[in-house]
Amino acid sequence: MSRQWEYCELRQEIAQGVMHRQYILFYRAGEEAEYVAVTNREAAIAQLGLEGWEMVGTSGSFTHDSSGFRFFFKRQVEA
Repeated sequence: MSRQWEYCELRQEIAQGVMHRQYILFYRAGEEAEYVAVTNREAAIAQLGLEGWEMVGTSGSFTHDSSGFRFFFKRQVEA
């Protein structure tokens, strides 16, 4: 039997060097993406780790001209 995964990403949206919002999008097969607002990035990452999510990648930059930063996570779906 093959492994099945679910995914999420923590997004930080930045415009002109100012963070406008941060949130997590959860992706599950056959479902709409679930949006959860985040107020503290470090606490959100720690909570995802406690829930079994593994960080598997990043994208973007925190620089002034950036459009934002993303952290990607996955965890195995229990059968």
